[in-house]
Amino acid sequence: MCGTITRFAVWFCALLVCNLDETHAQASSNSSIFPTSHYVYEYINTPLKWEHASRYCELRFGSLPVLSKVEDKNAILDLLATQGANQQLWINGKLSEVSGGEDLTVRKNSVDKFEILVFLNKTDTKHAKILNVLPPLSAVTICARVQWDNQSSDIATVFSYAIPVFINEFQLRGRIDDAGFIQLALIVHGHHTPYKSVLKSDGLWHHICVTWQKENGAWFIYADGIKVSSGDNCYSSQIIGGNGTFIIGQDQDSLGGTFKQNEAFSGNITFLNIWTHALDANQISAVSMCSFPQQNLFYQWNLTSLEIEPNVQVVELQLNCTGLKISSGKCQTFDAASGFKSQFGCENLLPFFCQLTKDTYLKLNEFQSDSRSLFKTKSEAFSHDTMVIEYMSLSNAKLVPNISEAETILKTVQQVLSIENVTLQPADMLRVIRLLQNIANVEPHINDTQEALENVSRSFIHIAGEVLDQHNAERWTEINEIVQSPMAVVYGVDRLMQNLNKLLSTDQENIIIRSKNIKLEIRQKILTNFTNDIDVYMSDMNNKSTDQIGLPKEAIDRLQQKGLTRATFVNTWYGTLHCLLGNGTLDTNSVIEAVSDEGFKGAGMQIASAVISSTVFQGGQPVSMATKYRLRHRIKAFSSLAVDSVCVFWNFSLRPEKGGSWSTAGCRVIESGLESTACFCNHTTNFALLFQLYEVKRSSYEEAVLMNLTLIGCTISLCALVVTLVLFSVVGVPKSDRTTVHKNLICALVAAEGLLVASDSARTNQVACSIVTAMLHLLFMAAFAWMLVEGILLWSKVVTVNINEEKRMKYYYLIGWGFPVFIVAITLATTGDKYIADNHCWLNIQSEIIWAFVGPVLFTLTINTFVLLRVVMITITSSQRRSMMLASDSSLAQRALCQIWTAIKPVVILLPVLGLTWFCGVLVHFNIVLAYIFVALNSFQGLYIFLVYGVYNSEVRNAIKRMKEKRKALSFTNCTSSRPSSCLTSPKMTTSLNVGKCSVSAPDKDTLKSATNKSASSKGASMIFNRENGAEDVMWISESLVLDKTEIQLTAFRVSGL
Repeated sequence: MCGTITRFAVWFCALLVCNLDETHAQASSNSSIFPTSHYVYEYINTPLKWEHASRYCELRFGSLPVLSKVEDKNAILDLLATQGANQQLWINGKLSEVSGGEDLTVRKNSVDKFEILVFLNKTDTKHAKILNVLPPLSAVTICARVQWDNQSSDIATVFSYAIPVFINEFQLRGRIDDAGFIQLALIVHGHHTPYKSVLKSDGLWHHICVTWQKENGAWFIYADGIKVSSGDNCYSSQIIGGNGTFIIGQDQDSLGGTFKQNEAFSGNITFLNIWTHALDANQISAVSMCSFPQQNLFYQWNLTSLEIEPNVQVVELQLNCTGLKISSGKCQTFDAASGFKSQFGCENLLPFFCQLTKDTYLKLNEFQSDSRSLFKTKSEAFSHDTMVIEYMSLSNAKLVPNISEAETILKTVQQVLSIENVTLQPADMLRVIRLLQNIANVEPHINDTQEALENVSRSFIHIAGEVLDQHNAERWTEINEIVQSPMAVVYGVDRLMQNLNKLLSTDQENIIIRSKNIKLEIRQKILTNFTNDIDVYMSDMNNKSTDQIGLPKEAIDRLQQKGLTRATFVNTWYGTLHCLLGNGTLDTNSVIEAVSDEGFKGAGMQIASAVISSTVFQGGQPVSMATKYRLRHRIKAFSSLAVDSVCVFWNFSLRPEKGGSWSTAGCRVIESGLESTACFCNHTTNFALLFQLYEVKRSSYEEAVLMNLTLIGCTISLCALVVTLVLFSVVGVPKSDRTTVHKNLICALVAAEGLLVASDSARTNQVACSIVTAMLHLLFMAAFAWMLVEGILLWSKVVTVNINEEKRMKYYYLIGWGFPVFIVAITLATTGDKYIADNHCWLNIQSEIIWAFVGPVLFTLTINTFVLLRVVMITITSSQRRSMMLASDSSLAQRALCQIWTAIKPVVILLPVLGLTWFCGVLVHFNIVLAYIFVALNSFQGLYIFLVYGVYNSEVRNAIKRMKEKRKALSFTNCTSSRPSSCLTSPKMTTSLNVGKCSVSAPDKDTLKSATNKSASSKGASMIFNRENGAEDVMWISESLVLDKTEIQLTAFRVSGL
């Protein structure tokens, strides 16, 4: 019988393929084009079913027209009048209605598509169990479509129902007699009806129904809608017990088990439905014609409600329900004669219009005439007899008829794409995308081998990965008027996944398909083996990190509570899709409203992760379940913006004109970190992670205040730094390595802040702005480099106590000026026109170029922070030892206060010169007060340096005092030379010099020498010798005017009063 079934399937599919091929070949040749102001209508005179007409228009990158506007209807009528057409035409719209006035329901999918359980070769294991628990039944109807194995003559049990107290409660069995007819018999609570020949064993599909009711024990058997056997008095005394086990394909010798091979069913079963009352002949006739009554329907054919033994194969097959009296559904039509819409059976053959936007049509023509395509040339060369180019022509559409043809086409395309110099042009992208959509809709047939399905799947994923490569980003931009989003490819993969879940055989637990940018995993999982929340995962092939997706344990428990033991999980990972989607696919209104609260306002959204999807199949049917996933952040944080993670999924029904949009419905963040975010969604689909960006919400007044404060601060700092530099250069501060470092730091800050104040005037000139930006970059880098040198020098003086730094100054110059020049030169050479920001003369903070400044700055601040902490620790330790030796009698409070001041003093002194106030820049985006603090600390940095290292610096003050005393001394000397008597008797001079009485006559040399030596040795006083005309006059200067002996200072400056 198996051979006959196979031959029939091959014949049936070949006939279907030939008809489909011929029909669509004619459709492409019998078309006329009619342009209007907004649309282009393609009139297809070849009649097709509504579904095939809709698919044809989709392959033309259009759709069946909606005709919701009066002008559209009038345009269609005018076009039809030119063709002399006055018949019905398909338009967009499919209804879920049936004729006859009965309370009937049609399947949501196409009525001639069925999920089939394959029971070939009798075994004692193959079966399927209905998970629904039947109630006690006073009447019952069970219908199914059956394809009998005509090679098996043994007893075959179609279904059996057993209850705990009685095994043979309700059962349908059959056999093939010697004449080649199928005989059926019914068993009710052990009562066996006689076998009756009802059908010819011809290997075809037949519809069988059985009914029983307690009243009179009446029973009926129907075949293909016709009553073929009946009787009464079959167990009329009792009802059929509830809480039993319903098994398809096996006879139960114990509750739910003990099957026998010789009583197993051999063949195929589908569309088994159960009603809790006895249907009449008219209703059963409707059921046989692909419709069924909704009232009292207990179990509707659904593989998710079945526990299917692993050896039972599940396939999807088209069974012909056309030519029946009851319609399988109605679709919208447009009556050319009356100009009104109407309804017609979807299975009828009618001509139709395809509606394309004018831009789409013009683009298609432009791409069709593009002769640059090496891909097209190579495809024609490799196609040979398969005529691959027919399926990729942009001028018409042709449906791929079967899996075998799809396998051949994909193999050729994959071979062409593997050629080294072949790149996809925009027209090639359209050809390949349309081919993928075409093949994704090909329905597998019962004769398709697992190898063929797997080959198609692998080639499909490989080609899809090439199309979604990030190097095709510009080409996606060029075709976005025709294919609105790369998610169109994802939609094709999703459609294909419904077939992929059937690839796993009983001895195969998983299939992994990898391409350049896509990874797909199909896994059969035993539900009891789940041990954690994310057991099924996807991993990034190009990086060490991992993106994960899986089911919560609670969802698995719910499946087990339904009696399910295993499921198939299909997970797909798209590694580069986020690079192609960009921000054009973001609809902030449908995703999330831009939040605006105190301090923040929404600044847009950014795709931040790979796209990952999950689909769960049970018995070949998709099951929507809760999902958990964790995705790694694939874009860097924005330094100028605050960021919130948003968990989203792609909803194809939102913004259909754009191919869908992201949605947050049912999704939420459960954990968010710096590197990744974990999400929970209450369904399965395609998921991703978005960043909701916020910028500081400041009024124009606050912005103006900050700008003015910056300009004022920089101007004051500039003046203060110039004064400080003059002080260091003029007043005679002793030369040392630290004063040299201070001067270089001040020079860099003076130049940087001076250029910053004047930089706004260069904004309108691109060349001038580029030069100003480069100079600002260089000078501020130099300023921070010399701050780093300050830290290194401080470490050398305080921690390692190196007295002489002169030999190291050449290295300090290299760090302070050489390193900034190197950084700026490298940045300019590698960035080009991306170096400057759009609206001001500074680095482009929207790109990675800003790290050419921020990176060295963070390095400097980190090193200087460590140096400062070490200095504070040493200062506190020294202060503790000194206080223990000199002030042991002081109170505990005084010593604590002294220790606090000892810790604060070096921080106050060293913060400006080490640049540590720039750390406040990290916080300015969180609050306006922090922004004011940052501007105050850094724009007035020059003023701080002037106050701390100029006004309160003991070296500077002593140098100024030294200058004053030197001028006074020189003035006094000149005075004594010209008018000695008046000068010596002057009270003002005596007071100003603070000396004792002074003899008018000069002492003798011995006295002078003795006095000089004694005074110099005992008091350390300074002497000024004035030799004029051979005479020696000596003036004694009080020791109060003499500077202390120079001593080595362990901090950068010695500051008076601190």
